[in-house]
Amino acid sequence: MDNQPTIPELILTLDRQDLSFYTTLLQSGVEIKGSEGETMAIFLDRLPGFTLDYISDVVQTIFLNGTAVDDLTTPLKGKNPVLALSAAMPGLAGAIFRRNSFHAGLRTQPDKEVSKEIKNRPLTVTLKLFNSIALERGPELLQIGVSITSRLFIDFLGKRKTLLEKIKQVSLANTIVNKNDLTALLTDIKKIKLKISTTHG
Repeated sequence: MDNQPTIPELILTLDRQDLSFYTTLLQSGVEIKGSEGETMAIFLDRLPGFTLDYISDVVQTIFLNGTAVDDLTTPLKGKNPVLALSAAMPGLAGAIFRRNSFHAGLRTQPDKEVSKEIKNRPLTVTLKLFNSIALERGPELLQIGVSITSRLFIDFLGKRKTLLEKIKQVSLANTIVNKNDLTALLTDIKKIKLKISTTHG
């Protein structure tokens, strides 16, 4: 992982009240570094606001690589595991996938075995946050910075022209750039570290 090229940092400055509009980005997935074999609990504990109480009370559904998981001691494995978190979902699907639900027996159970050879090896987790979790925890994540594909961000802004207009300042790779040139500048960049700074406007 140390031989990977440096990901350029994109810093957006906006008014504080506009930050929440960017939390829908988290539904598509942002990349966060972790270690192979560490549990979901340890990984989440490093994220801002994901206290044990918050996870117990608010995070009702957890998907790891598309499989609903109850046990937070389940380890992260593979080169790029995908971890999705949601508050309560409606209907039968919500009941089946809800953590520790009566219907949990209908689900496939994840493999918890991790070989000693791969334990603690660096990996990249694609984290997806949905509904109220994205709104509540997303702003803090975006303020410390998350890695994201440039294409995802370009598509996000392309569908939300008003958000581009509200950006106060754009810095890409430590250089102030015109926000209207942002799409063109990101076209040839695969990934960025997106960080959002806010004013009190």
